Amino acid sequence: MAAGAPAEVETPVGFIPQNLPAAPIDINTPYSVLRSIVSPSTPCDVEPPSETCVNIPATTVSSPTLSISTISDLTPTEFGEVEHSQEQTTAHHDTFYFEDGNVEIVCGDTVFRVHSTIISYSSSKLRDILSPPSLLSAPMLEGRPRITVSDSAEDFAVLLKMIYTPGFLGRKKVPNFSIFASLLRMTTKYGFSDVREGLVEDLEAAYPTKWEDFETAKIIGKNIFGSPKPHPNAVLNLLLEQRVRFALPFAAYRAGLGGSSALSTSKPGIALPRPILASIIHGMGEIRRMMTHAAYGIVYVGNLRVCPEKACVLNVGINPAERRVEALKKISDVMVKKSEGDVLSSLSFGNLVCTDCANLLKYGHRDCCKELVWAKLPSLLGWESWEGI
Repeated sequence: MAAGAPAEVETPVGFIPQNLPAAPIDINTPYSVLRSIVSPSTPCDVEPPSETCVNIPATTVSSPTLSISTISDLTPTEFGEVEHSQEQTTAHHDTFYFEDGNVEIVCGDTVFRVHSTIISYSSSKLRDILSPPSLLSAPMLEGRPRITVSDSAEDFAVLLKMIYTPGFLGRKKVPNFSIFASLLRMTTKYGFSDVREGLVEDLEAAYPTKWEDFETAKIIGKNIFGSPKPHPNAVLNLLLEQRVRFALPFAAYRAGLGGSSALSTSKPGIALPRPILASIIHGMGEIRRMMTHAAYGIVYVGNLRVCPEKACVLNVGINPAERRVEALKKISDVMVKKSEGDVLSSLSFGNLVCTDCANLLKYGHRDCCKELVWAKLPSLLGWESWEGI
């Protein structure tokens, strides 16, 4: 090599043409033109399918994108393959994340940092989950063991509120359905039996199993819960899920009062299992049929007394037979219409008949409700008898 001549640069491996023209080649130059200006000895093993030859490197390596503030934040694994750990996908709970907590509990994508001795004090099941052997075998994050449970974050937050907040359960009113449902699920699962018994007592008042209790109940069905009122199907699903069997027949009846469109909704959390849905639809049809038949029997077959009240349409002495027939039809229409809705609720005849005659009709309707509907309500809607439940 001549003195002062530039050193030869080693040709890199790859497709590097040796006889390049002085002017740069446009990327869109046709392949036929390229072949005329590039030496035929140039390596090109694969004939391109189109008129444009674009040489792409054999391997393209892309580095992972790291979201860090300084290089000191990198962990050993982040120098190589990025791991998708729980720490990257979870968020701290707004309320129950205590700096001095000694254990973290993960529910879905939410992390709770709590005190193991406090939350397990009244629950043997939580003591098992947070026992020293369990904590020793759990993964450590930020110097604390992390336990994962299957509960929803909403349910577990209600459980923690019950544990950490004095007087939370010292209430005079039943909470709204969302909180009530979370409490029932959590106290059942983790063995807070005294709290669960109080919740069941609330349900017993609103979903009676005896006719006498039904007649004296001040609040029934979903009205026991605070606002907003739940869909009757949601209540029934909760009772099915938690196996509160005694309340199922009346809860199913209350759900059936909404009609087929509300009963057959497909919304999540409200949709009923198909066998339950079919049983309720069939049972409500049977109840309406029986009470319609009973209504005609009370009005036309039963011996309505001859009313002495002059203002009553049933006063045969004053009113002609045609008016009495018309009155009986109106009375039966009221009772048949009742059979299409909540047959167990009280009747109202307005000014159609006098007070004595109205009471006579109501007593007849009440007896039919008790004997035909209430006594058979569980079996009509797909469950065992009241005694079996």
